[in-house]
Amino acid sequence: MTTADVATISGSVDYATIIVGIAAIAAAAAIVYVAVKGGKMLLGMVKGA
Repeated sequence: MTTADVATISGSVDYATIIVGIAAIAAAAAIVYVAVKGGKMLLGMVKGA
């Protein structure tokens, strides 16, 4: 593979779309984490009361 081949392949990739996709997955994982933590805190408060 030559430098021109690599430049053609890497030039055709839209990195902005990839970054947005990774950020969306990370945001979804963070939302799930916060929801689970909040649910555990809420259950702890209810059980403690």
